[in-house]
Order: sequence, then C-alpha cells, then structure tokens
Amino acid sequence: MSYEFYADATQKSKRRDRRWYQENLLKVLEAAKEKRVREIDTSIALAHELIAKLDEPVKKPVEVPLRELTPAEDDSLMKPIAPEVLDLFYGSRDKGAAEKYFKARNKQAPEEKYFFRITTNWDYGWQQKQSRQRARDVNFGRCAILRDTFYRKSNLAPDPPHYAQPAAGQHSICSEYSCHFN
Repeated sequence: MSYEFYADATQKSKRRDRRWYQENLLKVLEAAKEKRVREIDTSIALAHELIAKLDEPVKKPVEVPLRELTPAEDDSLMKPIAPEVLDLFYGSRDKGAAEKYFKARNKQAPEEKYFFRITTNWDYGWQQKQSRQRARDVNFGRCAILRDTFYRKSNLAPDPPHYAQPAAGQHSICSEYSCHFN
C-alpha cells in the first residue's frame, strides 16, 4: 500500500469525524445537560466555538507547477570503479576472482562507491568517518593511575630487604605481657 492511500484514508477519517461533530456534538451535550450528568455549560460554549471554526470556509490549495526534468548524460548511481579493483575481476582467470573482487569492493565505504544515499537504510553510518569522535587521551584519568601503580613496568623484581627472613640472630616472640628471645 502506498503513502497516498494512507494519506487519503486519514483525510476521509478526519472529514467523517468533523461531520459527526457538526451534526451531533451539540445534541449530545444538550441531552447530557437535561439529564444533569454534570455541569456542562462550559462544554456547550466550547462546542459552539468548535462548530463555528469547523464551519469556516477552507482555503483552496494552491497548485504547484511541476518542474521540468532534464536528463543528464550520466545517470549512474555508482562512482566509477578503480581500475585495480576491476582488474581483480576481469584480469584474472582464477576460480576465486569474483570473491577477491567483492572483498576489495566491500573494503570501501559506501560514500566512496556511490554518489549519494540510495536507500534510507544508508542514513545511519553515511560519512561516519567524518563524525567519529577523537579517542580521548589515556594519560589522564583512571587508566593512567591503574597503569602506573598496578602494573609492573618490567619483569618480576626481587623482594625488598624488609620482606626477607632474618639471616641469623635472635628471634623474639612478644606478647602484650612479656618478650621472649630464642
């Protein structure tokens, strides 16, 4: 189904609703007022204003003249293919020549292959390289702190001297009441 069908159906639905309001809205509101369903005087005043607006004549649309289209010499959608890429396909008799050609062609971005976006699906990602944000500098922030403090810059180093066992001498076992030397 085309857009014109949906637009026409929407217009018909709006006209039908407008016609119903013009014919029945005041009757419904008057009946509700007689039954004393609620205080409805303000709604009746608003309905009179609405019907007055609906009864105003609608401006006729202005017809826009069609533009003359002049055909161009080159109506192609794609940019010319580089001779090196074409040579992969036509210049080779190998079995996988078409596959190599398609891989080389697929490496190019769509804006390098086509003059403009052909489908709306291409809106996302078209000229993405230009809009890509720069990578932030990792010398600042948490990354640098982790790198400088957590990771070692070289291979394993020997333990510092204060971690080593005493070579000889006395061991002391101390508690809160006494200290014993061995």
